[in-house]
This record gives sequence, C-alpha cells and structure tokens, in this order.
Amino acid sequence: MRILAIAKKEAKIQLRYRIVWLNFALTPFFIISPWILTAKSFSVEFGEAVLIGSLMWYWLNQYFFGVQEAFEEEREEGTLVSIALSPISLLEFLTGKGLWMLVECVYITAVTMLIFWMLGISQALSLKMLLLYVVSGLYMFVFSILWGALILWFRRIGGINFIVQEVLGLTSGITADVSAYPKFIRFAAYAVPLTYTIKIGRMIFKGASLGDIIKDLGILTAVTIIYFIIGALMLKKAEQKLRIYGEWEAW
Repeated sequence: MRILAIAKKEAKIQLRYRIVWLNFALTPFFIISPWILTAKSFSVEFGEAVLIGSLMWYWLNQYFFGVQEAFEEEREEGTLVSIALSPISLLEFLTGKGLWMLVECVYITAVTMLIFWMLGISQALSLKMLLLYVVSGLYMFVFSILWGALILWFRRIGGINFIVQEVLGLTSGITADVSAYPKFIRFAAYAVPLTYTIKIGRMIFKGASLGDIIKDLGILTAVTIIYFIIGALMLKKAEQKLRIYGEWEAW
C-alpha cells in the first residue's frame, strides 16, 4: 500500500503539467529517429531491428534518469528528509516511483511506435512488441536500482549519467548485432542486461518461440538479479549511513 501511495502521489504531480506529456510524446522520436530512419534506408528489417533496440534503450534511460531524479527532486522540494523520517524504505520509495514511470514509459513507447508506423515501418505498431517493451522495462528498472544506490553513495556521479547511458546503449547493440563486436567488447556487452532484452526482442519479432529464447532469458534474469542484490544491499547501506550522519541535505 505504501508503494502504491508513492505512485499515486507521483501521478497527481505529473498530471498537473499536461504540456509535459507533449514533450514526453515527441522527445524520443527526435532522439532516436536519425538512427532508425538511416537504418530503414538500407532495409525495412534493419530499421525495425534498430527501432526495437532504441526503444529498449530508451526504457533504460527513463529509469536511470528516473531513479536519479527521484532523490534530487525530493531534496529540492525539501521532502527527502520527510521520507527519511517515514517508515518507508528507500527501496520501497524507488519502487513506488518506478510504478509511475511504467505508466510514462508505456505512453512514450506507444506514441513513438505510432509515429514510426506512420513513417512506413509497418511492423512498428504491434501489441506483442509493446508488451515485450514493458517486460524489458521491468528488467531495466531492477537494473537501475544499482544506479540509484551508486547515486546515493557517490552523488557527483549523477553528472556522468548521460555518458553511462550512451556507453550502455552502444555496448548493448542498439544499432548493431553484438556478435559482430570485437571479443573484449562482447565480454562487456554480455554483462549488461540491456544486451539480452534487445537480443530477445529482435528474436521474438522474427517469430522465435519460448524454446529459442529460454537460454538468453535465463541469463538475463540471473544477471539482473545479481545487479539487484548488489544494488539493494548498497542502497540499504547508504540509507543507514545517511540516517546515522544526517546527510540528507548534503548533496
């Protein structure tokens, strides 16, 4: 119930700023369209593959920015201390924020898919792919808990958020098949959950069955759980440290 209360509070705030929803709808198109339309000029199938990779990467971006801003916004509004004084844990707090981010991401993705469908990528508008993006987004949210914990430990690293996202995106193969990368880059790529969600998404788009993806799905789940355990433990430790030293406003 406390998690739902956080999500409900976030919804009430965001729904007050209706013009922001226009920005939500159009921003992803302007960010990812150069890649997708360039790929489409080679072949429609290539454009579809890049669209899948780009949208999954965009979900990661939304969650990475979201968990980072979850702390910064509350601090700027002067309510971070109130959260510290409440019985809710920071993990519950981020989960509540994440529930509302899920609504935003579904809206952003649906509009982006519609725009690219209108631009001639006929398979872009697919309920199956939308559901797949939602599932991949849940993995990205769990992965982002680690980033949220790092932000709380090392607050200045928030400044390299953009670089981190770009590196994760390029490493994970948003515009290419990672199997074509040099060996040392592939090693890094297979340590990132986004690599597997993109690969699985492209396989399902081409008609792969559960049996075809089960291996990658298992690795994706295992890797994500490892990051979540590390992130949750770091978050708990950082929370204890903040409570002991009273550094909630030191940012």
